[in-house]
Amino acid sequence: MIQISNLILVADVSPEVAGSSSFNMIASFFAAALLIVIPAAAFLIFVSQKDSLERTSATRRR
Repeated sequence: MIQISNLILVADVSPEVAGSSSFNMIASFFAAALLIVIPAAAFLIFVSQKDSLERTSATRRR
């Protein structure tokens, strides 16, 4: 932790810039979750449930 704070001081980065940058990074993680991960997971769950129903109805027809 001390090395990171020394790096920030040597790089002459203000606390406001560091805070803004970290906030934007966390916000981009949430945006990625909302735009990519959640829809993909919902689609995979939907396809999995649909396939399960098709397999169940196919075995009942036999």
